[in-house]
Amino acid sequence: MLFQTNDILFFVLWLILATVIVTLILYITVIVIVSKTKASDKKFLIVLVAFLCVLVIPIILGAVNMVLAAIGNPIAAAVGSGNYLTLLTPIIGFLIILVVVKFLLDVAWDKAVWISLLTLFILFLLYTLLPGLADFLGFTI
Repeated sequence: MLFQTNDILFFVLWLILATVIVTLILYITVIVIVSKTKASDKKFLIVLVAFLCVLVIPIILGAVNMVLAAIGNPIAAAVGSGNYLTLLTPIIGFLIILVVVKFLLDVAWDKAVWISLLTLFILFLLYTLLPGLADFLGFTI
């Protein structure tokens, strides 16, 4: 994962880089989907939403995943199948991002869905492709 390094300098650099990337994507998305004036008026809140999506929401989702695993493992052992309850974690993450975008950026629900879906896609790319690309190029993250 992107933020599981032991060096605090790399953690801060990746945090700043990821926040800047998500902020730019959110800003462009709000310009395209909502309006240019809304994006200009909500610059600070777009940065706040990006920071929440990069740092706070993964921590919350890790805790939610641990709770769902604790609930689902005994059920899975009793039934004799896999623990499918933990597969709800990305859906809960999408809903958290949706609520954060809706209420912090003050947009309509239909526009908040598209903004949060694109944000979730960009976060997926950041958390999966960038560490793999860095390993491929010989960098250590």
